[in-house]
Amino acid sequence: MKLDSRSWALVAGCALVAAAGVFALSQAGFFSTPDPSSLWSWSLDNWETTAVGASGERFRVAHEPLALARNLALISVAFIGVVLGTPRVVEIVTRSGRGGGAVAGGAPEDFAKTRRLIDGELGTILTLVRSHLDSNKTYSAALVKGHKELTTTTSPDQIRAAIVLLIAENQKMLRETEEHQRRLEDSQRQITELRAELAETQELNVRDSLTQVFTRRHFDDTLAREAKIAASSASSLSLIMADIDHFKKINDGHGHLIGDEVLKNFARTMTKHVEEKDTVARYGGEEFAIIMPAVSFAEAKMAAERIRAEFENKKWAIKGGAPIGRITASFGVAQLAPHENAESLIQRADAKLYVSKSRGRNLVTVDADLSPR
Repeated sequence: MKLDSRSWALVAGCALVAAAGVFALSQAGFFSTPDPSSLWSWSLDNWETTAVGASGERFRVAHEPLALARNLALISVAFIGVVLGTPRVVEIVTRSGRGGGAVAGGAPEDFAKTRRLIDGELGTILTLVRSHLDSNKTYSAALVKGHKELTTTTSPDQIRAAIVLLIAENQKMLRETEEHQRRLEDSQRQITELRAELAETQELNVRDSLTQVFTRRHFDDTLAREAKIAASSASSLSLIMADIDHFKKINDGHGHLIGDEVLKNFARTMTKHVEEKDTVARYGGEEFAIIMPAVSFAEAKMAAERIRAEFENKKWAIKGGAPIGRITASFGVAQLAPHENAESLIQRADAKLYVSKSRGRNLVTVDADLSPR
């Protein structure tokens, strides 16, 4: 069985914790006298042993039995946290990079720049992890050395020297750990800021640059997802297709700047009459669409009628010039039927849109057929 980095981190951490436990038990004398009751009488803070000096004098030496055990446990927890946390950062950043994709109107160079910066911060984190592991190896070696000297020496001066060594190594390790923690926190903060910047860039990439509603690509992805959700949960899903009537005449007669204003105004009107959960998108040119989860075709028809009526009653005029006249839009509405896919739903709503066009425009036509497909 092949272990991934997360599994190896758990294995290494558990091994360190186990080593700490074994050391603590050995210091308690459990292995030489395997009596569980002896553990209860053993001081968790310190104990004393009697040593004999070079000249034969006897003196008592104080020990702290859990020093190495505690340090090993802390090292293992830090190791597990850092190594398990790094794949999570990678997972979040990767997922953020997949959503929506780069589409027309976006800024792919900004997206790529942000991704490079995030990759750089992840590299910094990996470097800190390696440095921390190297420090742990050095610290563990120093502890082992100090422990050996304490258990083999009989000279008070040598005992004091070993204790000074352990204290110095402990202080050094503490300083290095604090520095690593500070740098990891800096990298985490930087990644959080970059993720926010990346999310903002992605939001721009899924928005139409002119109307600020969603793009066709985002519409396709959202409708496919919502159709699956509706089918699995037996909930309703309605779709409104809309088209501005005689838009080419508006462009040809008044210019593209006026045409752009009409498009933006129509998009704002549509957004005004739907809920936040609904998706308003520019389907192409002067054609728009609204995805309405958990909404029946009757409710969707009422929303389309409100949009149609408000748009029809707007007063259009060129600044300093003559009025443009009335501008209208036509609508087609359909609800997802049992066993129907997103493509079929689009076709039915679009067909009803063109029925509205053929009947004189400025109409809302509904496909009320919910028979299984």
